[in-house]
Amino acid sequence: ERYYDNKKKGVEKRVYLATDEPAVVTELRSKYPDYTFLTDNATVTAASDVSFASRYSADSHVGIITDIQLLLSCELVVCTLSSNICRLIYEVQSSSMWNVNETFHSADKAYNYQ
Repeated sequence: ERYYDNKKKGVEKRVYLATDEPAVVTELRSKYPDYTFLTDNATVTAASDVSFASRYSADSHVGIITDIQLLLSCELVVCTLSSNICRLIYEVQSSSMWNVNETFHSADKAYNYQ
């Protein structure tokens, strides 16, 4: 909410949601009806399948790469630094931005990344 408080009035509240938990998408859409949650349902479904064949399929890899590219293009990224994908996003943003602290926020409590 604080992020959108600093935006112009009338800006659509859009969130790109990269997750491997299909229930999270449904939960957030019902809790925050004034937000538009963008996600690739095929990627979420593939990521939630813990079978070896699905996790290491070409579609799964394309989904991860797509998530990374889309997260890198976001104005603000909120994620958990306990996630490998999140740490990758942080490192890439750190190497290409002057102050990554303005565009990146960890949802972890007291997580120290060193």
